[in-house]
Order: sequence, then C-alpha cells, then structure tokens
Amino acid sequence: MMKFFPIKTPIITPNAELIQIILDSIANTSLKIQENDILVITEKVVSFSQNRIIDKSSIIIKDGLAKKLAIKYQMDPAFVQLIINEADTILGGVKGVLLTEVHNILIANAGIDQSNSGGLDKFVLLPKDPQETAYNIYQELKEKTYVKNLGIIISDSRVQPMKKGTIGVAIAVAGFEPVENCIGKLDLFNRPLRITKRAIADDLVCGAQVLMGEANEQIPVVLIRDAPVKFTDRKISYDEMIINKEDCLFMNVFKDLKNYKKPIFKKIFK
Repeated sequence: MMKFFPIKTPIITPNAELIQIILDSIANTSLKIQENDILVITEKVVSFSQNRIIDKSSIIIKDGLAKKLAIKYQMDPAFVQLIINEADTILGGVKGVLLTEVHNILIANAGIDQSNSGGLDKFVLLPKDPQETAYNIYQELKEKTYVKNLGIIISDSRVQPMKKGTIGVAIAVAGFEPVENCIGKLDLFNRPLRITKRAIADDLVCGAQVLMGEANEQIPVVLIRDAPVKFTDRKISYDEMIINKEDCLFMNVFKDLKNYKKPIFKKIFK
C-alpha cells in the first residue's frame, strides 16, 4: 500500500544546502530513503536554495506594457514588470492574475510568488531550469543514499479551469516515468481505451499537497513509499508531460479567442 510521509524542515534560507537539509530532516523522522522511494519537493524551497529571490526595489519598470497591464488587471506595476521579465508568453488575465507560459508550463504570474517569500516586498521566482535541477537532485541523492531506484518531483500548486482552489502539479520529474500511456488497454467491459494517459507524477503531487499545505505548515518535502511507478535512470524531458495546444481540450476550444491568436506579450527566441 502506498504511504505518504510529511517531512518538516527548518525554514530554508537563500543559498541553503537543500539536499543536506532534506537528508537531516528525514533522519529526524526516524526514516531513511530506501529503494523505490519518491521525494516530492516544493519549488519554493528549491528556489530559495538557488537564491531566486527578487527585492521589489530592484525591479525597473522599463516599458509601458507593465503599467498598462497593472491598471487593467489591478496589479502592482513592479510585479507585472517582473512577470514580463520571466514569462515567455502572456495570454491574458483577470483581476490580480496574469495567465502566462514559462518553459512550456501554463501557469499564473509566471510562477512568481510572494507567499512565504521572506518579506512583503520580496518575490520568489521559479527554480532555474526545473527539469535539470530535478535531475541534479536525483543524481546527488542517489550518490549520498546508495539507492538504485529513486524518484524526484519538484512540485507547485495551481488552479484548474472552472474549479475553486489549487491542486498540486509536477513541474519537473527525475527517476521515474511521469506519464502512463493507457491507450489500447481494456476497461472492465473489454473496451479498448482510445485517448487515456495517466499523469502519474501530477497524481502523486496531489496526494503530497494535502500534507504540504499552502500556509505555515513548514512541510516542503513529502516522502512517498510503494508508489506504483516505473523507475528509470534516463533523463526525462518536461515535454513528455505536456500536450500541444492544438490537442489540448481547453486551448483548442478557446483557440478562436483573441489572446490565443495574438497573445498580449510573447518573447522572440533566437
């Protein structure tokens, strides 16, 4: 039976030795990492360990778009400028929130957060290259714990279309296959599945998120044991967890909307 163990840690400070803190915190629970365990780690503590903290006073509002969007969506112009700096695309928004794409992740406000940031005028950015970061954590923890099969998930929380509240989601995975292709498998009545794929990594994060919480719980790590996953040592790409806009139910239905055809903002990559 799959089990979830909350791992309480000290408050993670900028440039902290995150992996050693995780190992020490697990040891404090009388647990130790063993074969086929999965660690879910919140993106916030990964960002802190990478010193991905921005002070509001350092943000230069350099274009009119930030001011325009700040007025339209009732947001802080400095916050909007930071979103512009970090986002690959801005699709639109509602009061207080912009819908953006970063590293092919559809996410609010480019993943930038002020909660648990260490101050009212501080912002926490997403981790640098989340997938590479997850793989590096995976490699280092395997070396330190001598386990062969280990899973790592860097997690975040986000809203769903037409639902209240946030759910957990995997923004990077290492050590196991994050998606299970069920196409061709038979259902209870021997009917073959035609389109079903299971978002295994996201499902695991949702379970962990119940323990992690969103406020002052101070549980940025959850150890999952006996999860029914397929472990692998290959380097996983985030692209394996996303779907093209043209195949996405929501994006395809909304494709005729102005912001889908012509985003408010889009970076040009050379």
